[in-house]
Amino acid sequence: MEQTVRARYAHLLADPKTARGLVNSPATFYRLLERLGITAENAHDAAARHAAGSAISSARAGARRATWARWPGELVQIDTTGLDVLVLGDGGRVISVELTIAICVATRSIVGSLIVPKRVGRTGGTGRWLGGRATRSFDTMQVVAQTTAPLPARPGWAPETFMEGSDLPFEDLLAADPRFAGAAARPVIKPETLVVDHGSPFVSADFTRACHSLGIEVREARLRTAADKAIVERAMRAVKTGFSQYLASYTHHRLDLRGKRVRKQPLWTIPQLQELFEQWVVLRWQQTPHGALRSPFTPGLRLTPNQMYAALVSLRGYRSTALAEQENRKLLPAVWVRVSRKGFQINNRTYNLGRGKLDPCRRSSGITAQQGRWEVHYSPDHPEVAWLFNHRAEPGTDPWIEVPFIHRRLLDDRWTEETWAEALHIHLAGGGSRRDEAAITRATAQLLRTATVGPEATPASRPAPRAAVPFRLCRRRPSPTTTTCHLSTLTPSDRSGPSTARPGISSRRPSPPGARARALRNS
Repeated sequence: MEQTVRARYAHLLADPKTARGLVNSPATFYRLLERLGITAENAHDAAARHAAGSAISSARAGARRATWARWPGELVQIDTTGLDVLVLGDGGRVISVELTIAICVATRSIVGSLIVPKRVGRTGGTGRWLGGRATRSFDTMQVVAQTTAPLPARPGWAPETFMEGSDLPFEDLLAADPRFAGAAARPVIKPETLVVDHGSPFVSADFTRACHSLGIEVREARLRTAADKAIVERAMRAVKTGFSQYLASYTHHRLDLRGKRVRKQPLWTIPQLQELFEQWVVLRWQQTPHGALRSPFTPGLRLTPNQMYAALVSLRGYRSTALAEQENRKLLPAVWVRVSRKGFQINNRTYNLGRGKLDPCRRSSGITAQQGRWEVHYSPDHPEVAWLFNHRAEPGTDPWIEVPFIHRRLLDDRWTEETWAEALHIHLAGGGSRRDEAAITRATAQLLRTATVGPEATPASRPAPRAAVPFRLCRRRPSPTTTTCHLSTLTPSDRSGPSTARPGISSRRPSPPGARARALRNS
């Protein structure tokens, strides 16, 4: 409301007297809302109804029926939502997170999940996002890649999390795929058809290309139609009620149920929260009976997702879908570049090989749709190398060319695309040039060292050193051949032991005039 008033009445707010009449206090604003019947209890429901609009009913003539599938992987739904949990970000700030899951319709199994920072707003005047980077197409591709491989059990997990003692047919699966050794009790279900919404990560060219390379059909749900993605939407709500609300930093999405002083509670990091969620999926979600899961052999009993998968895989069978190294590279984001004598650039970074190894790629690639540019894949989590795909390679040879970042030797620690972007912002704020890649690389290295060691305390915030505990000196009988030094008459700087006096406070009686001179003369 305040932003709308400032944008609409900017010419009137220049006058201080008029501005006092236009901008109301929060208490007055809430009293006006109560007159309209809007309170904290019903504000969320009213906003949700206004945002949803008119939905397409499944009972209407010609509409689709409820979503169902006959075997594992026939239909998999994927979606992203806020987790209603505060975590500690990499920069030390308290941020929100987003959760992306893929759920099999036939077995109700969560076969892929990923938690990333949530993008919450912009800084004043700079146009940079706060709170994280939000879910990208590369994150959704990682969730799809998780569906093709078993989930490895982490050290320290309970014995109930292992597949060996679960309801899954461990021995038969291990004989078909040796990757199940030491895996957690979560099935491997490769999607045949993937149902997505119209979010930018799911309709991007990289996500569609990666799914097609794996033989997965991508189907977009209809706008404002809950029946097309009802299973994953209901699973998201079950995650919030069964997992999120039991965490220390839980923030409810309703204003009247939100806790107080949530930011001062103990916070998890994103890797810790990811591991907690994977354990919850294995222990709770996959082993809890579901009302919509009925076995074809015992329809009167409710089954767990693992039991339903065991019943259906015996009818359908299992086929290993281990991805080769070349297939994994196809899942990475792709950029189209031009190769010159100095190499090629990706996000203000130069990649090149020595001794003219990239000279065959300096000419046009021959792909008219890309204006003769070459296809390059790279990982935002490991951008120190990129892979150029040479479609003109001879049959039987490797078409992938690994090209390193030219300044990667200046970086000893692991770095990501976000680290490079933050270092670039710091470098430009200090008056640096965007073309000075070596300086940006050194700024990235300094940022990594700061993140490892932690910020140094300023002189104002550095605590004062505690006073040393005074120790007692053993009094010895003076030797006839040596002279004694009266320690009680010396200043703290003259003593051999640590000082116990504080500035401005006397720790002993003042010495009489001439006592110090007589003591020095005697010594």
